[in-house]
Formats: sequence, structure tokens, C-alpha cells
Amino acid sequence: MNRHPLLHALLSICISFMAGIAFLLAAPLQSEAADPISRMNFFFDTVITITIYDSQDETILDDCNKLMARYESLLSRTVEGSDIWNINHSEGKSVVISDETADILEKALHYCTLSDGAFDITIAPVVSLWDFHEDSERIIPEENLVREALSHVDYHIVNLDGNTVTLSDPAGAIDLGAIAKGYISDGLRDLLLSRGVNSALIDLGGNIMSVGSKQDGSPWRIGIRKPFAGMSDLIDIAQIRSGSVITSGSYERYFIVDDVLYHHILDPTTGFPVKNELTSVTILSENGTDGDALSTTCFVLGTEKGLELIESLDGIEALFISEDGQKKYSSGWDSTAD
Repeated sequence: MNRHPLLHALLSICISFMAGIAFLLAAPLQSEAADPISRMNFFFDTVITITIYDSQDETILDDCNKLMARYESLLSRTVEGSDIWNINHSEGKSVVISDETADILEKALHYCTLSDGAFDITIAPVVSLWDFHEDSERIIPEENLVREALSHVDYHIVNLDGNTVTLSDPAGAIDLGAIAKGYISDGLRDLLLSRGVNSALIDLGGNIMSVGSKQDGSPWRIGIRKPFAGMSDLIDIAQIRSGSVITSGSYERYFIVDDVLYHHILDPTTGFPVKNELTSVTILSENGTDGDALSTTCFVLGTEKGLELIESLDGIEALFISEDGQKKYSSGWDSTAD
């Protein structure tokens, strides 16, 4: 898809992001000789939009689409023949994987260890019991099925040796849904930079990566949506010149049965949606991989433990929003927003 008139019109006002997580406020000033070019596509069950402000080279967007298609062919657990699909259907046998898959698995296992399992990529057996798609029947899994699935959730079963992966539990399975989009945004950023792009935005269903700043040198202003409110009802604004803004929230995908809300962020210890005081966690980070993993990790950990983790990390900031609308910031959030 080449530049679209409707997309261009929307860009002149604001860019809204999938799942209503964030908005770009005040689009950057453009020279009279150049308009942004934008491409929208669909990968990983997500609408992905890439907008470049300082180049008219459409082949760059072509290459971005090729890269996203490659990532999907490697990292999706539902695409037959992908690296992750092959691992999950290996029945405990060793599988040779690509360099990219080995890289993301290494990074994901780092966060599994760092969080002591609050982030766990082997949660796939539990994820497969739940369906949060809007057109799906609202079914709560039986507890015995959840217990059985939980018996196979343990990131220690993933043995990564270079480009070879072995699951020590043949019934185990991997799901990279809590880190893959962030990893992909990093790859897309690197591709854009390699092609000389210094002002661009990447939107992967609400996971936002900025490449450089606005063309006038000012930071991007990213509005953070108020949980369970209207699409344009913001609770805060983050300013970034380069890096990612990623939110995990209980309002993204959920259903209600008997007045109980069931959301898509599952607790690896219970197999059910996380129950704590939080409705969302937003992470500011240089790399999307870190932001994606940490937004989920901190949501599972809760405000106190999540803040403690963030404060132990360099270059990472966080905003925690509780069910009553209270906001808790990491100590460097204001300096990040400058």
C-alpha cells in the first residue's frame, strides 16, 4: 500500500494507535517540498503503520514489509513451519533456528530470569486455553485444564545452545507475544537508520517506536490513554526524541462474565488473568524489546515490585496506573519527558 490520502489527512491532525493505547499529539512540521510517506500492513494479528517524515523513498517501506514478513515467518507460534511452531511441535527434539530467533529467545530468557518467572515465554499451553478476540465465545477455562497447562509452564525447560533449542518438557511450548512486537520495532528502527532515515514513527498495534525526533528537532508527544475511557481521553503525556513507548493494560483485550472482567495478561503462577491494583503499565525505553517485556513483567509484579525492578535498571522509566486512577512514576520519568 503506498501513501494513502486518508492516512495523510489523519497524520496532519494526530495518529491514533491500535488498541487505543496512545496518540501522537501535534504532528511534526514538514517542509513545503516533502510530505510524509506511510505504509499500513497486517502482521502478527496486528495493524502496523510505518510513517517516514524525511524521505520519499518508497523502497524503504517495501523493505520494512519484507522484514516484517520474515519476522512473522520465524516468530509466530501459529504459522506452520516457523521457528517457534517447529519448537512447539518438536516433542522434545532439538530444533535448529535462525539467528533472529536465537537472539530474541536469549533476550526473552533474560527477562524470565530477571523477573523470576513473572515473565515466562513458556506460558503458551495456558494462552491456548483463552480466547480474547472480540468475535469469540466468552468461555472461562475449566480449572483442571488450567492446572494441567500450568504444569508445563517453566522457562527453565528452554535449553538454548547457539542456534539450537530443546524443550526438556515435550508438552511445553513457547509464546513470544509479550516481547515479539518490541523486538520487531527494534529491527525496523535499525533498518530505517541504515537507509538514512532520521525522523520516523513505527506503530505496532500501540507499541510505538520513534526513530529520531521531529524534523524541527522537538520531541514527539505521545498521549497515554486513560484506561477504559474514550479513545481520545488521555491520562498522561510522554515526550521522547528517540525510543519506544509501550503500554500493557487490562483494557486492551478483555471480556466480562457474571460481572467479572477477564483480561489477556495472564499470571504464570495461576493461569488466570493477573489480579492486582493495576490497569496499565507504560514503559519508556531506548529499545522496544526491553519495553515490551517490561510492560508485561511489571503488570504481573504489581506497582511496588514493578517500581523496584524499574529503579534497578538504567535508562528505563515507567508509569503505573491503578484501578482508582492513581499514577505512580519511576524516579526518572520527568527527566525523560524534559
